[in-house]
Amino acid sequence: MIKRDGVEYIDQRRIRRQAWKFYVCLLAWPLYLFLIPYAFQLLGWWSLFFMIFPGAWLFSWVGYLMHESWHKYVPGMPSDLFYYLFGFMLITDPQVYRLVHGSHHAEVHTWNDTEFHPWGNIEPKPLRRLYNLMEIVFGNIFLQLVTTIRLLSQPRVESHFRLWLALVSPLVWLFFLGSIGWGSCRVFGLTHPEVGISFLLSYFLGSLVQHNSQLIEHGNLIIEGEWEERAVKTRNLQSDGVLEKVFLFLTHNDSREHVLHHTLVQVYSRPFPGQVPLPQDVVFITLKDYLKTAWGMITAG
Repeated sequence: MIKRDGVEYIDQRRIRRQAWKFYVCLLAWPLYLFLIPYAFQLLGWWSLFFMIFPGAWLFSWVGYLMHESWHKYVPGMPSDLFYYLFGFMLITDPQVYRLVHGSHHAEVHTWNDTEFHPWGNIEPKPLRRLYNLMEIVFGNIFLQLVTTIRLLSQPRVESHFRLWLALVSPLVWLFFLGSIGWGSCRVFGLTHPEVGISFLLSYFLGSLVQHNSQLIEHGNLIIEGEWEERAVKTRNLQSDGVLEKVFLFLTHNDSREHVLHHTLVQVYSRPFPGQVPLPQDVVFITLKDYLKTAWGMITAG
């Protein structure tokens, strides 16, 4: 159950009822990938609208539920199985996220947060600006690549990082995308470029939307102090403006009350926005505020 100040707000039964989302999402993303090449053939670049919705919306949902599987939030589910399936569907090596997400919570808003700062504090300003630009534009695609390279060079994770799994992961990605792409080609009479371009754009847009949601929460935040002081500074996106509402819809309200996930990390699984009291000194921003933050990351480092 979820409690704050001794008051129960969400019980286990309500959390268990979230299980259907995992099964639907497991089917919805492959179905989207099967259909989007046909939409690209019919509509050309107008199909970008479908790549944003339902494309980026589904991509964010897969990422969101992979995260919930890591935390094992929903009781009575094969969380590890879903975690690996969703990780492969996102074209990532699942062991990378498994190794670094714990540091994100323990070291949040410090250079020791391996998930957000795999290379720590990059002191040369031009290099830091380039790094930030790549992270903003390419999102999790860039960050996953950098983090994997970094993990390979860190002796402290050598015993946990399995090179064989890092080599097997691309084979799983190839089988996953290849089988769906082959089926789409056969059913709709598509060309390989139509399938490849639609897949590439779908993953790019999904990665862009998802990681900028994470940057709204944590981007360019380096804070001194104890864990409680750092966690409560996690930013949250206001839900008043039209653009903010659209962005929160695409990202499943992930940034709306993200501070609760860091201050109640053991219990708050975030399917119930607006139903658990926020801590004092909570920080809300708009998309305009975030654009200023992103611009500062690019220009000032």
